[in-house]
Amino acid sequence: MTKSNREIALAAATFRTAKRLRRVYNRFSFPVISTGRSFAYYRKLFFDGQPEAAVLNALQGKRVLDVGCGLTPYVDDSMFQACYRAGIEFYGVDPKLSDGFKLGLFDRAKIRATGGGKMNPHPPGIERGIGTMAHELPFDDASVDMILSCYLLFIWIDDEAALEAIFREFERVLKPGGDIRVFPAPHIDPVTLQREGLVQSLQAFAIEQQYFSGLAPVTRFPPAYRLILGKTD
Repeated sequence: MTKSNREIALAAATFRTAKRLRRVYNRFSFPVISTGRSFAYYRKLFFDGQPEAAVLNALQGKRVLDVGCGLTPYVDDSMFQACYRAGIEFYGVDPKLSDGFKLGLFDRAKIRATGGGKMNPHPPGIERGIGTMAHELPFDDASVDMILSCYLLFIWIDDEAALEAIFREFERVLKPGGDIRVFPAPHIDPVTLQREGLVQSLQAFAIEQQYFSGLAPVTRFPPAYRLILGKTD
């Protein structure tokens, strides 16, 4: 097996595991555990480990969405809070935010396991925490510069009809030249997709796929791809 084929197979195994986990959650009606990831984690995944100051400088004057953010807006050392302090227009998007701050039995342990820090139930800037679904973004056409999505697409949402609706909504709100950054993701090959509408929705983007592996701990960095989808027009 070549390196590329081995990477694709390992990433596929990650998503088979995620599918089994979803079945358990659905069978027993478990609530989805909320995460609260740190800015350091986001910088490693989405910005190639650049220093905090470099990322914040590059985002000045831009509008950024974190779709599927969980409780990240309530974490003191999150990207949400770092951007708020730097005057960057950064929004957290998650249907859970419509209920305000609710820390479940396992949420705190999950937040610590994924690198999040101290929680603040009344954080500054929380008006930019939006309780809505990923395919119903309350933003004008071509008004967003960047969309981040961590542990939502392909992990909790893998139905191709749902993914098509989300990517079409992302394409609608993104400015020309804007991009979407997703982790974790399987290797995307349009030939293997079943839904023609999903294939067509992805044609609005130039797709870059980078394999992540070997970073510890594996619970934070499972074998998978980071997708960067750049809006082409």
